Amino acid sequence: MHVSLPLILVLALAAWLIVRHLRLRWWAVAALVLLGFYLAGTTAAPLIDNTTRNGIDIINQTGTK
Repeated sequence: MHVSLPLILVLALAAWLIVRHLRLRWWAVAALVLLGFYLAGTTAAPLIDNTTRNGIDIINQTGTK
């Protein structure tokens, strides 16, 4: 059985679970989201993007074996 989910849906679910079960404050979540937006505009953005894509490719290859 093959299930395909958008990455944003998986990340949103993970964020909701973290906030719900680890009692993380919403202001901390907002600060981390802002950090992500600021990082997207820096020279580190391509490295973060490539690392994320490579990690997802590894996960996808592991599941197909």
